[in-house]
Amino acid sequence: MSEDYIQDYIKAGKAVIAAKKLARKIIHPGALFLEIANKCEAEIIKNGANLSFPINMSLNEIAAHYSPPIDDDTIVPERGLLKIDLGSHFNGYIADSAFTINIDGDPKLQNYIDAAEEGLEAAIALFKPGTKLYELGGAIEDKIKSYGLKPIRNLGGHELKQYNLHAGPFIPNYLEKRHNNILKSGDAFACEPFATSGEGLVENGDHAYIYRFVKKVKKNMPYELQNYMNKIEKNFRRLPFSPRWIENNNLIPKNRIMRIVNDFLRKQILDKYPILIERTREPVAQQEHTIVIDKEGNTIVTTEE
Repeated sequence: MSEDYIQDYIKAGKAVIAAKKLARKIIHPGALFLEIANKCEAEIIKNGANLSFPINMSLNEIAAHYSPPIDDDTIVPERGLLKIDLGSHFNGYIADSAFTINIDGDPKLQNYIDAAEEGLEAAIALFKPGTKLYELGGAIEDKIKSYGLKPIRNLGGHELKQYNLHAGPFIPNYLEKRHNNILKSGDAFACEPFATSGEGLVENGDHAYIYRFVKKVKKNMPYELQNYMNKIEKNFRRLPFSPRWIENNNLIPKNRIMRIVNDFLRKQILDKYPILIERTREPVAQQEHTIVIDKEGNTIVTTEE
């Protein structure tokens, strides 16, 4: 693991830190999700990194994958748990970090955030060569349960590799011994506990706002659509993207974007990420950091604040 490799993760992490700090400043009841999203994503670019996925702004029982669509008019409510998940990359090396805002400071809802945060801290304390991934999950589960809450069992952390957000082994949020991969020098993972008072499982919602390019199709494809397909691949590679980015980069006329996105979904050129909702519709909190082990075995939390 070269020093450059490490520095790329750290540079990506610093851009995410800047965007998280901005999010905390500008999120308040009545603020438009769309304005928050555009400003936070612009902050990552301003700080010298690129976007590795669209900002997730998931409220209450939505655990993940809500990102403002084109012309979204959603506003921040007066109370609730708003999860902000941000991602950047530098030379393809990804920083992925999330935090939860307790909008009106409700002590009961703060309990969810504290549980997820302590679960994350317990996992980071064990993040070193030789640790099994299920040991991280056990530490996360113990902390969250100590708050009278449950971890979400079908969500968890993920390995990071160059230009690959979900690269391989999974960090469970509970003790599950089949996840027995062993951490080693050179590994990079996003660790993300989710705490809830519900069943502890998420299910797909009916809508998706985040997409990813998966393959080219040329057979029976008009030249214009081939051109749009190539633009999407060139601009976003295989990383998740928002249709807002297609609009912002003037890749496709605005009035045709969603029609073409849906056509590309049918042709399996694109894949989608449905919103993920806690099965019993109970609130969810999320905390997340990217953690890298350097060649000497030292742990670097790229988004330490």
